Amino acid sequence: MKIQSYKFLLVVVWILVGSAFAKAQLSTINTATRELFANHVAAGQVDYAAIKKDPTNLNTAIQSIKKINLNSLTAAERKALLINAYNLFTIKGVVDAYPIKSVMDDASFFDATRYELGGEMVSLNQLEKQILFKEFPDPRLHFVLVCGAVSCPPLNNKPFTAENTEFMLKKLTRAAINNPALVKIDMHEKVAYVSKIFDWYAADFTKKGTLIDYLNTYREDMIPDGFSVKFMSYNWSLNDAK
Repeated sequence: MKIQSYKFLLVVVWILVGSAFAKAQLSTINTATRELFANHVAAGQVDYAAIKKDPTNLNTAIQSIKKINLNSLTAAERKALLINAYNLFTIKGVVDAYPIKSVMDDASFFDATRYELGGEMVSLNQLEKQILFKEFPDPRLHFVLVCGAVSCPPLNNKPFTAENTEFMLKKLTRAAINNPALVKIDMHEKVAYVSKIFDWYAADFTKKGTLIDYLNTYREDMIPDGFSVKFMSYNWSLNDAK
């Protein structure tokens, strides 16, 4: 009985130590990301040249992402971390290849290039589709995962945290769907011109109705009945502050 109690105590201590370490890593990631974004992200554009010149905050965040134990985090903490990790890995990929004109200039960018996430090597597409969306099938994530292109939703200049994720998802989804760069209404032609994001991930946006139904959930000016949908071309030029 005493041996069993001792073993149980060791397990509890191990869990508590692991959790404390994960919280410390998470704090480091959030602090470094906050400083990185505050200094180098404005109006959705990223100053990749400046980050390449001084990658201290980026590297600090990336190193902590390597070590963190995702299982020691709450669901809210994991969701925030995975969003930040995707955006940081994207920036890392661009900075490593910089100067480039587009992420599409690098055929390995989304699938072959891998980053370490809690001890596991993942590509951007694996992180997005097999990890983040598998655990959190939330279509609003499409408006906060920024792939380094002009036609992506603008990168927010603050990191996601367990405390602000839900608020930020609502805020940035509403901003994206009311942004004419992503959703533009032609009242004369009765057409809603929308980003290719809504085409590529149509199944995510139409689980409970039509695409226009989803858009109208967040639109300030509702799209009237009878409007058709057309998809705009996607500009893969780098979202470079330069």
